[in-house]
Amino acid sequence: MNSLTPKQSDVLSMIERHTRRYGYAPSIREIATKTGRSKTAAHQLVVQLERRGAISRKANSARTIQIGAAQ
Repeated sequence: MNSLTPKQSDVLSMIERHTRRYGYAPSIREIATKTGRSKTAAHQLVVQLERRGAISRKANSARTIQIGAAQ
C-alpha cells in the first residue's frame, strides 16, 4: 500500500475505531460527521482509500467497508 495522506489516515483511523467499537463499519454520513468533513469529501476519501488498497468495499451495499484489500 502506498503511503496515505493525513486526511486519508484520519479517515482510515476513524473507520478502524468505529469498527472495533461497534462491530460494523461506519456509514459515509458517520465518517463525515466524526471527521468534520462533508459527505462528498468523506466519500471521495473512502474511494481513494479503496483505490490504494487500504480498504475494500462491496458495491451498492451499506456498511461493507473492510480494512485491507479485498480477498
